Amino acid sequence: MTRERRRLRLSLGMAQLEEWAATAGQADKNALYKMLFAVADGSVFRTYKVLDDVQKVGEFFVLVREDLVVKVSFPRPGTFGVLYIGSPADGPFSDADAA
Repeated sequence: MTRERRRLRLSLGMAQLEEWAATAGQADKNALYKMLFAVADGSVFRTYKVLDDVQKVGEFFVLVREDLVVKVSFPRPGTFGVLYIGSPADGPFSDADAA
């Protein structure tokens, strides 16, 4: 009997994601959407460099590309949210530690 892993559902940050996507290049969009699928299927910690936000429990920074970071939260069981999308230099990134 095979036990199928349950995927997480994006429940927070859709407006921010749409706003970012309106001005982002196609390569950045493709990279970000691929990362979101990795969060949803649970492979993000194996596939990307993930940094723990030591100030906030359950929040992580995912390094999507050298110049693109996404802050992700897990607000409720079975869900995740996008809190920040942008440059590591511009975001709330300085207090993060490698997970």
